[in-house]
Amino acid sequence: MISYKQIIDSISVSKLRDEVNQFYPLRSNGFTTNKWIGIHDEPENTIEKYIQDSFDFYLASDYKRVVGFEWWIESLSTYSEGIPFHSSHDEKVREDEEGRMSYPLCSTMTDLTTDANPTIVFNTKNGEHIKELIEFPPSEVYFSLQEEGKFVTYDPRYIRGVYSGSNDKRITLCYDVWYYRPKGLERVGILSKPFDCRFYKQTGSRPVTWLGQTNELTTDLYEKRFTFKFPNKYQEGETWKVIQ
Repeated sequence: MISYKQIIDSISVSKLRDEVNQFYPLRSNGFTTNKWIGIHDEPENTIEKYIQDSFDFYLASDYKRVVGFEWWIESLSTYSEGIPFHSSHDEKVREDEEGRMSYPLCSTMTDLTTDANPTIVFNTKNGEHIKELIEFPPSEVYFSLQEEGKFVTYDPRYIRGVYSGSNDKRITLCYDVWYYRPKGLERVGILSKPFDCRFYKQTGSRPVTWLGQTNELTTDLYEKRFTFKFPNKYQEGETWKVIQ
């Protein structure tokens, strides 16, 4: 897991957030609301252009077999909403092939708001089958605190989610980097004049190990119960690793 502090300026964040709010919720095609943009496609809106440009600036040198990007919006607007814990994978393959898992090369998150409710990433991974868990219970848990413009990359096999408890609207633009185009993914088909987001060149950093006091939470993952530790306080933009 690697995090980058604000990679686009505040005007770019505002432009991107405005478009996300206009597009959300994304229209379902009967299978998924996730969308597709090919690496060589002409972008038709600011979201598609940002995805291509952020990949070029930060990830292109590490991934050479890229065909395109699966993207979606995570938007929480009430205290009771959360994001279910999941890995990033080809959902059509999982459904059609009895739980077999196929993964993208990389997963990313871009924060478009600042919220004190963290994204939680376990170092527990799905294996070759949806019911296979590797490194369970997790030996490390990562906590990514939102900050406008923050960019995070992580292993798509890692299981991540967000618990309920956001006090304000919480918006994240996510995309996976794929070496093939999963079935069922289509362009969003919404036209707007793409805005050229202004990028900062930031150096990525791995999560800092938390050495302070912790609290504990007991939860279930794929019907398996476990308890994990988490920091007893957070600040916006931080990314922590807690050894379990």
